[in-house]
Amino acid sequence: MMPPIISRTRRSNWIAAIAKLLIDLELLNLATVLAVLVRVDFRVTPQPWVYTLRFPGLVENLVFVAVSVLLQTPRALWSYASLRDVERVALVVAVTKVLALTLLIAMRAEVQWSWGAFAVSAVLTFLFMAAVRLLARWRYEHTTRQERVDVPVQRTPPGTRVLVVGAGDAGDKVLREFEAHPGLGKVVGLIDDDPAKRGYTIRGVRVRGPVATIADTVRRTGATQAVIAIPSHAAAVTRAVLSNLADTDVQVRTLPGMWELVDGSIHVDDLRPIRLEDLLSRVPISTDMGPVRAYVEGKRILVTGAGGSIGSEIVRQVAELNPSQVIMLGRGENRIFRIDRELREHEGVTCAVPVIGDMRDEARMTWLFDTYRPDIIFHAAAHKHVPLMEQNPEEAILNNVGGTRTLLRLAASHGAERFVNISTDKAVNPVNFMGASKRVVELVVQVNDGREHLRATSVRFGNVLGSKGSVTEVFQKQLQESRTLRVTDPNMERFFMLIPEAVQLVLQAGALAQGRDIFVLRMGEPIRILDLARSYIKLAGLEVGRDASIVITGNRGNEKMTEELWSSTEHVAPTSNDSIMRVECPTLPSLAVLRQAVDALLNATRSHDTNAMRAALHAIDPSINIP
Repeated sequence: MMPPIISRTRRSNWIAAIAKLLIDLELLNLATVLAVLVRVDFRVTPQPWVYTLRFPGLVENLVFVAVSVLLQTPRALWSYASLRDVERVALVVAVTKVLALTLLIAMRAEVQWSWGAFAVSAVLTFLFMAAVRLLARWRYEHTTRQERVDVPVQRTPPGTRVLVVGAGDAGDKVLREFEAHPGLGKVVGLIDDDPAKRGYTIRGVRVRGPVATIADTVRRTGATQAVIAIPSHAAAVTRAVLSNLADTDVQVRTLPGMWELVDGSIHVDDLRPIRLEDLLSRVPISTDMGPVRAYVEGKRILVTGAGGSIGSEIVRQVAELNPSQVIMLGRGENRIFRIDRELREHEGVTCAVPVIGDMRDEARMTWLFDTYRPDIIFHAAAHKHVPLMEQNPEEAILNNVGGTRTLLRLAASHGAERFVNISTDKAVNPVNFMGASKRVVELVVQVNDGREHLRATSVRFGNVLGSKGSVTEVFQKQLQESRTLRVTDPNMERFFMLIPEAVQLVLQAGALAQGRDIFVLRMGEPIRILDLARSYIKLAGLEVGRDASIVITGNRGNEKMTEELWSSTEHVAPTSNDSIMRVECPTLPSLAVLRQAVDALLNATRSHDTNAMRAALHAIDPSINIP
């Protein structure tokens, strides 16, 4: 039996719908009467009133009711009337008039007034019905605004003057929220790069100019806060706003992404501080993990460099895919201890095995493979800091190249299924020892693909925001210690991504690998490090020039101004994942030829002959040119 409360609610809803239908019906007949009165020059005559009660008018009324019920216009909430509701009203009126006229002609009924009056009645019906809905919407907003004045919201200092960046739909909604909550401050202007909007107003607020002039607008209006009202906005807008306002004390906030605004509503509590991911030049990716689970579930997984930023995230994500075992290999006991404790205490993972060891130690690695016999290897261990490796090039080659070759040989000889190597954009046309070592590793991985049925592939990506030793971590330390950020060159730029999406790309590569391929992410446009520094200072709530400064230190040694994701000799092809591309490489050397060349490189390295190392690297790949 239906509960009484639900029964009463449904009955009340039906009564409301019938009442709305009757109101619309009255408006239809009122429009008809007025149209006929216009036709007869407002002479006092029973003609219009008689028409609505006689056969032709009754036919039109019945058609109107049928069309309204079919299109469900009585079920619409007038308090939330929108352009779509107005469009539905127009459709109801048009269909009603066309069908009624068709029926009347078919039945040869007498229409006692002109075609013009018939058209006028249609227009008036539409205007009356739309006006009633818009009036209800206005009344609801006005009443709600009065009620929400006393609702607790996140308060701002008295007299806050706000600039809204984005004179679009989201900007309009933000303006409504500020109207509903006067205590939040006053919007003194809109910022938009569209020149067609400049000088016009939205809800009485003027569009003052583009983002490039926002600092001047701040000075003219006395604004103390800027709200970026562009859901799913391009990060270039955020970076431009932060950069232009870096020398001011203006607070910058933004909206959630469009995917968070499912119901299309925006509230003042949704406004939040800018986050690091807002600075990316694209929306962070989120991929389907089904194909990854298909090859990981129930398998023994080895993660090298498991204590690092990327390695530890691989461990976390793989552990959720139900592997039989996760072997966490690392040289630093403290980092391996932390990820092991995290998995056991917070994630409840019991399949993880911590192993302390150096991948260059062939005896230790042989023991590891003999003992655990991993099915899949995610290779995240590597020396990665360019300036440090320029001072210690032997370590870059012995660790990155020698260690990887050892792992690949053992993986093939112990029947491993997959080997996924993490590479870097610095491996493309490398000009330093770190990048060169990673390029050689890519080649070693490629030529080992198919060896003893091993599927081996590499994944290239740029800098990772928030990783250990990343630029943002360095900036944070510099802000804490000296309030001075050091940038090597004002024109230097890099590709950036987030740790979770970098790891998703690594895991997806294992599923997408077809043989001797390299994968890269669609990473958008590179970001200038200087812009990132200015934005980072702003994110910290500081003002450039007053609370913190930026100094240009000069190139630290064989650093590129701009990185590349693939070379001119490589061909890029799409994959089944829109966010991932496959780099198809030119002809590769045979395993035997490359083994001999790598042996020569390692011998030169062990002899500490830097010139011989450069020559050996160039012989392996002519794209390697280290000054």
